[in-house]
Amino acid sequence: MNRINLLPPLLSSRIAAGEVVERPESVLRELLDNAIDSNADEIIIETSGGGIESIACIDNGNGIQKDDMARIAMQHATSKISTDEDLYNIHTMGFRGEALYSISSVSKLTIKSKSSSEDDAYTLVIDNGNRYPLQSGGPGKGTIVQVENLFGEIPARRAFLKRPQTESALNRSLVIKKALPFPSISFKYYQDGALKLSYEKAKDIKERVMMLYRPMGIPDADVSVLRTTGDDFSITVVAANQSVKRSDRKEIRIYVNSRPVDDYALQQAVAYGYGELLPGGSFPVAVVFIENRSELTDFNIHPTKREVKLRNGKEIHHALTLLVKNGLERKIPEIKAAKETNLFEENEIETRNQTRRFTGIRDGNTTEGKVLERIYSYQTEEKPRDNSWLEKAKELKRIREEREEKNERKREERKEEDVTHFKYIGQCFSLFLIAQKDDALYLVDQHAAHERILYDELTSQVSLQTLLAPITLEVEKDVDEFLSKHSEIYSKLGIMLSRKDDGIWEIIALPALARDRESEIVDFIANSKGDEKELESSIFAIMACKKAIKKGDYVDQYSAEELLKKVFKMKEPVCPHGRTFLIKLEKEELEKMVGRT
Repeated sequence: MNRINLLPPLLSSRIAAGEVVERPESVLRELLDNAIDSNADEIIIETSGGGIESIACIDNGNGIQKDDMARIAMQHATSKISTDEDLYNIHTMGFRGEALYSISSVSKLTIKSKSSSEDDAYTLVIDNGNRYPLQSGGPGKGTIVQVENLFGEIPARRAFLKRPQTESALNRSLVIKKALPFPSISFKYYQDGALKLSYEKAKDIKERVMMLYRPMGIPDADVSVLRTTGDDFSITVVAANQSVKRSDRKEIRIYVNSRPVDDYALQQAVAYGYGELLPGGSFPVAVVFIENRSELTDFNIHPTKREVKLRNGKEIHHALTLLVKNGLERKIPEIKAAKETNLFEENEIETRNQTRRFTGIRDGNTTEGKVLERIYSYQTEEKPRDNSWLEKAKELKRIREEREEKNERKREERKEEDVTHFKYIGQCFSLFLIAQKDDALYLVDQHAAHERILYDELTSQVSLQTLLAPITLEVEKDVDEFLSKHSEIYSKLGIMLSRKDDGIWEIIALPALARDRESEIVDFIANSKGDEKELESSIFAIMACKKAIKKGDYVDQYSAEELLKKVFKMKEPVCPHGRTFLIKLEKEELEKMVGRT
């Protein structure tokens, strides 16, 4: 029978190091965390051989005092925490006190530092667990940490590392991750003596993120900064619009309290916010910065701190989705702003002309212009020439008002004619309605357009239907509190709620058009909080979607023309989910495509 042996300290430390030190990237991560915690505003990274041969992290921070140098890189030695309570009140990047100790057991670690409160600098060397006496000498300011010959004495571990080029790419990616949430710090990354990355200090978070986005070909104009706050958190999102998309979620970057984390749920919240702005299979480009109360945030669940547990995660998830959904500009493909997209441009020009005429300004040589000019001259006479001047003035005023009323009716008629004057061509792919209007072709997504029309109708009138059997739903504590205070929001939408017990509610009435959508509405209520406008929009979008004409449905000419009339009257042709359903193709563009112009 095998006996139980106590492992030698070096062997046990190397086993423990495997949880923290996987490759050069994980070493660099720990060194950068310490440099950021030192209040540095300049950090320089130098690597050789992909970091396998050497990694150096140089900062101009506060430095390390001599007394601390004697304890640094000892097991569980840290200046960041001292009690159990501190684990739930962490405000630094590093806190466990195991990183440098683990690194020093699998490499040669050299630390040179000068504390801002002391005159002299000191150097400490630990070579694969062998600690050497503290020596004098070091930088004039800040700290230099160098790690050499990683896993040099553990060939089995070193054999699992990738090629230096691959390790270098991982190192560069890590520097970008660490640099994004700290615009006040400059970062430089040198690979085998060549500068590969330089992020200078930035004025704000968007400018720092654009240092990543611009090399990707994303212009500043396509990027928005969105912000919101909750009771215990704040969220900032630097988001590219729908014209920028990727085939995977890699560019949905999530930060919690300045740490990059892998959190599928929060990535999904961003994707939900974009909704149907992006086609199926596409994902957005966005960087999310969440600042959450430290006692509600737990990073102590993974050795590399790549994962986080948020005790208010549901609330953050909901707020993030709404922020992206409501904050992104919904641009319409193929339809540009100003003159090219104004369906009523001629009417507006006519309105401006009428305005000029009715202010008494001579408009060319028109008869109407002359009449108005005479009116203006007559009314500004210093003294009337007969006693009937008052009656004449009243009569002229009446004539002017009648003319104004007549012209207003004409403008309204022209506006109505301009909207409804189009030629319906037909339906294609059992999805798009095609119409010709002026010198342009319009393609309309029949489902999304009808969904929007139903949505507008629903928001203007709600018909209530009492349920024979109430629907019971169980909600979390935060939703229960919200419903207790704001159930009248749902009442205005035709959804009558009754509280039966803690966390137990019943739906006793629904809008008539909500039939067959009860389960989705129940799920929405059980997981939603927000203001009246947000709730109204989401609820009616759920109900309208089911009743709308579907892709694949045949639409007869009369129904298509009625639908298109309503579409052309809309100021913003977007569905309740925010997706554009109207595309415009100018005659001139078509002629260019076939080489006529």
